[in-house]
This record gives sequence, C-alpha cells and structure tokens, in this order.
Amino acid sequence: MSATNKLAQTKVQRVCLQQVIIPDYRLKLFHLMKQSFGDLFKSYAGDSDFGGSPCSDPTAWAEFDQVENHYILGGRFLWQVGCVRNLIDADVAILNGNMRTLSNLWVQFMRKWLGRRTILWGHAEGQSGLAATMRPLYLFFCDGFIAYTESQAKMLRMRHPSLKVWVAANSSVSATDCVPVEATHDEVDSILYVGRLVEKKKVRLLLEGYIRAQKDSLLAENIRLVFVGAGAERQHLEARAEAAGVANKVQFTGHVSDISKLRDYYRRAICSVSPGYVGLSATQSFSFGVPMLIARDEFHSPEIEACKKGFNAEFFDSNNSQSMAEGLQRMTMQKEVGRSKREEVSEWTASHYSFEAMLDAFVGAVDGEQ
Repeated sequence: MSATNKLAQTKVQRVCLQQVIIPDYRLKLFHLMKQSFGDLFKSYAGDSDFGGSPCSDPTAWAEFDQVENHYILGGRFLWQVGCVRNLIDADVAILNGNMRTLSNLWVQFMRKWLGRRTILWGHAEGQSGLAATMRPLYLFFCDGFIAYTESQAKMLRMRHPSLKVWVAANSSVSATDCVPVEATHDEVDSILYVGRLVEKKKVRLLLEGYIRAQKDSLLAENIRLVFVGAGAERQHLEARAEAAGVANKVQFTGHVSDISKLRDYYRRAICSVSPGYVGLSATQSFSFGVPMLIARDEFHSPEIEACKKGFNAEFFDSNNSQSMAEGLQRMTMQKEVGRSKREEVSEWTASHYSFEAMLDAFVGAVDGEQ
C-alpha cells in the first residue's frame, strides 16, 4: 500500500515537522513528505545551525515556514521562535532529536499534558554533557522515536521497552535514482573519491595508498585515481601526485553537481573509496551499484550500517597506506565480481536506503504502526 493511501485512512488531521535547518540532501525527502501528507503537513526550520552545517537556499523551501533560531548559553543550546504554538497544536509533531533544542522540550511537555503524540527523529545517542543528561527527559515526553539505524533502534527498544521505534535509514537518493551504471570490462578503469577535499576526510591517505599500490605494482598501469570534489587539500594533493610521478594518472574534477556527469565517473569506477569516516557518499555509490572501500575503525556516520562486507563493501586498516594499497588491489582483482553485482546492489539500495524507504518509516510513525 502506498504512503499516500495509508495516510488517507488515518484519523490524523495535521502533521507538523520541525528541523533546526534544511540541509540540501534532505530536500527531496521533504518534497515527498509534502506530496504524501498534502495539506495536512506543515514544516518549520531556521537558517543557521549549531556547527555551521550546510543549509539549502531558502528559495527552495516551498514546503517550509522559516523560523528564527536563537542560540543561547554560549551557543550550546537553541530556542526556535515562530513555530512553538503550531507544534503544540498539531495532532502529530515530528521533532528533531537534537537534545540541545530547548524549545522542543517545552513543546513536548505541553503536548504530553494535552495528550498529543510526539515523535523524535535523529541520532539515538552521541551527544555529551548537559544535552546527554537531558536525553531521558526528552524520551519520557515523546511517544515514539525514528532512528537512523537498526542498531540504534535495537538499543532504544532494549533501554525503553514501552517506546515505539521506527527506522528511517539516512539517504541522499530517490529510488528512481537507483539505476546501475553500465560499462564494459575495459571501461572500468578508475578508483573514485567523491566528497570534499578537506583534511578530516583523509584524502591524503587515499593518494598515498594509490602511490604505494602503483609503486609496488599492486595496480595495473592504466588504473587511474579520480577525485570528484573541491577543497583546501587539492593543492597539496596535486603537488604530491606530481612529486610521486603519478600526476598523469590522477584526475581532479572539482565539484560536480550534474548527475549525468557524476554517473559517468561512477560508471568507470572499480570502486569508490572512503579513506576517513563514511557518510552519505556510501549510499550514493551503492545507488549506482558501485562497491566501496572503507576505513575499518573510524567514527562513521550511520550510513556505515549499509556497508556489507563481501556484498557492496570491503575494508582496510584505518590510517594505514599499505593496507589501503592492498585494499585497492583486492578491489581491482574483484572488478568483474563487482561489475556483475551492480544491478543487485542498486536494487537493494532502492529498497532499503532511498527517500521512499525513509518515507515509509514516517508514515508508519504518523499512523502509529510498527
């Protein structure tokens, strides 16, 4: 049954969604929610985040009402102005799970007193200090939680048996975007990195692993390394590739937003690589059917749960260029296996890690169904 049909059978009159900001990668999800919930759906967000996370262009906020974000107590906590009353009045309110949003605690308290359902959405753990201390209070005042991963959901159910929990695995792709890229054996000739060229992404480690693999003849001469992205590390990477004598095999494309161009880079990729912590680039790679080589011991984002060894991912020892080089060799030796599984990996991603899969969790939460 479709999300729209399921909602039409509920008794819910109004659904309100609250966010701190609207990141670009979430816009498609919010468009789907608006389409599914229709006039029953109202949503609110501000234009500035705690840590400066990217916020979409306000002109793209057709589904959102902009509110004022007021940061207090040294910027550690937030009070939103312009949405509290409407959030209290909604039949179902879906609030972001950041425990530093103090206005949400007031909303939850009032809704609990009025007997109205409140759902939290976000990380089930991870914050520290006063925010972590306040977590039990937020959970007491909510009626359900939408977690990012199955492991987080399992933990919540164990610690809070009476709490209803759903899983909306984080995604950056629509099911319609999950189309395997096709290429011949000879066309698949590159190692791909897609993301920002910044220090914390450990892009230098990837280049060093590639240089070592070429030096030790672990990779064929024609295997290229392609960096898709922009950032402060590019100048160093270009200089290092030149000094190592591999500049003619290392390509820097800059930022690419055109999906057709991006598809072509994935089409020719043996694998993509996450030399540091893994994030949404994993599900993006899998949506095209391309496997990923991932650092084993990092503070990964929730998307790590989508990375299945032997199916769509392989791992190397963190901060170890030799292990990286050997990982690149393994991926290259398994090139045909990876190429033959592109359709299977892409279809699996559409079913489990797409915006449509996320929407199913939200509809279930609004309906109160598990």
